[in-house]
Amino acid sequence: MTFTIVQTRTTPHAEFRDGHLSIKGKSVPFDHPDCYDTIRDLLLVYAKNPMSQTQIDFDLSAMNAVSKRSIVDTFRLLEEIDGINTKVLVNWFYRTDDEDIQEFGEICQSNFSIAVNLLEAS
Repeated sequence: MTFTIVQTRTTPHAEFRDGHLSIKGKSVPFDHPDCYDTIRDLLLVYAKNPMSQTQIDFDLSAMNAVSKRSIVDTFRLLEEIDGINTKVLVNWFYRTDDEDIQEFGEICQSNFSIAVNLLEAS
């Protein structure tokens, strides 16, 4: 299963291929971003026949409260998928000068049972 969501001014680029989902760019929509609905729907289909390991990379350069709610919902779904024929691993990238994104990754790491690696972006 593969899909791509094209980045807009306010939503990130997302690409899924071979059990690897990459979400990258700006995530600052003014209302609920459809891209996260699309990601959720596709992950639900993928969960019916997942690969043995599922990797998700979040590499966001900016995000707002609307995005945070959508990302938390995505983490909840990933938590449900984890252990059902797949092991979920999240890589959360942050820049050293962006405390907000780093702190949000730390919150996700401590509040969800899935593996979350906090990684400094290069």
